[in-house]
Amino acid sequence: MTPIVHAGVDTLSLRQLDVLNAAPKGTTFKAFRRCESQLREGVDYFYLPADEHAELIARLKAAQQVYATTVNLLLLTRVGYARLQQLLADVAG
Repeated sequence: MTPIVHAGVDTLSLRQLDVLNAAPKGTTFKAFRRCESQLREGVDYFYLPADEHAELIARLKAAQQVYATTVNLLLLTRVGYARLQQLLADVAG
């Protein structure tokens, strides 16, 4: 899976993470929302609003790296994804 480089950091979109985990659409987003308050923007994830990043979002849609319905873009870093998995495991455990 090809990472999306943003701010010099390898990231993955919610779609890529759903595909990676063979999970239904929205699974990673729901997990992110549950743990969002414990994640750090700019370290664990990047939030890219559509009005500022429309061209990038359009390119990623064309490349099928994000969902066609994506408006604002949420990208998780490797560190953020690992942290998200750990937070979910802590809740489940």
